[in-house]
Amino acid sequence: MIELYLSKVTESSETEQAGKIYARVSYKQTMSVQDMAHHMAEHNTMFSEGSITGILIDFVKCVREQVLMGNTVKIDNLAIFKATVEANALETLYDAEQDKVASASIGTLPEGVKTGAAVKAIKLLAQSTGEFTRDELKKDVRLSWTDKAKAEIAAAKGGNSQESGDSSQQSGGGNGGSQNGGSQSGGGSQASTLAAPTISGTTPFAETTSVSMSGPAGAEIHYTTDGSTPTAESTLYSEAFTLSDTTTVKAIAIKNGESSEVASKLFTKSSGDGDDMDQN
Repeated sequence: MIELYLSKVTESSETEQAGKIYARVSYKQTMSVQDMAHHMAEHNTMFSEGSITGILIDFVKCVREQVLMGNTVKIDNLAIFKATVEANALETLYDAEQDKVASASIGTLPEGVKTGAAVKAIKLLAQSTGEFTRDELKKDVRLSWTDKAKAEIAAAKGGNSQESGDSSQQSGGGNGGSQNGGSQSGGGSQASTLAAPTISGTTPFAETTSVSMSGPAGAEIHYTTDGSTPTAESTLYSEAFTLSDTTTVKAIAIKNGESSEVASKLFTKSSGDGDDMDQN
């Protein structure tokens, strides 16, 4: 059973998703290798939890070894693992002025440098396969709302009913209308007065895009790039960063203990390795 919570994109977002409400997965637990070994040992297997742990640890090491050798590792009914690179934008293969050639190495290109390290970063790419493709997952998945989401939906439904009742009350006399106005004002005062941060960057993009953020004076900005709702424990923004894959960036501003609404922006890569490709 996968539980879903609700996330609303701030009205001040620069994307077409502004003000929209989206369902997100509420993850219950992060399963470690030891957790998986314990789970597998309970499935009437002849192997002990310790033996399974050792096998899984060796398996992970071997997958990493093969990926770093330039091989693609396909785990049937799970995923295909392989390495990919985030490339630097070289202007030339040979710079005669500096007598420098493009190199198959990892590094950054200082401003004004025309050639050098061809790769900015190397990353793991995982593509779902078999029973883990989108079409297969939707056959077996069961979805439900979290208790908080159920309460929010019930409140929204109740709020609409109350709104209808208030409208009837208004038409019956001035006192009812005055009471309704006070109620609405009180609800609005509960919203954060701290402005949400602004997320800037080019989207869609071809290879990479630079993401920058700004917020209220004196406020800290915390952000996530995994789709989760940012909190004070999320990454603290300090300088622009680079994205090389389709990513949803979410951010909040925090000042004097007050948090803003969540700002969200979807950065879409215009050309990729496939729908089911997720980069870790």
